[in-house]
Amino acid sequence: MMPLQVEATRLKGVTSGGMATKVVALGVGGGVNRTELQGIASPPQNRTVILVQDFSSLTTVEEQLRIEMCSGK
Repeated sequence: MMPLQVEATRLKGVTSGGMATKVVALGVGGGVNRTELQGIASPPQNRTVILVQDFSSLTTVEEQLRIEMCSGK
């Protein structure tokens, strides 16, 4: 069972006013709750959960973000 906070976040991620959406979860830093991100990201989470160590590292995942956010799948 997921902790209450994680479940609440997951529900926010899947509730989109009835619209079909793709959720890409981006975590920055060492204090990221991976379980929470996996709970809100669209499947497959191995592509839609993206983690980086710091904001300067965002350039290393720029292409992955572009592909996931623009693919619509």
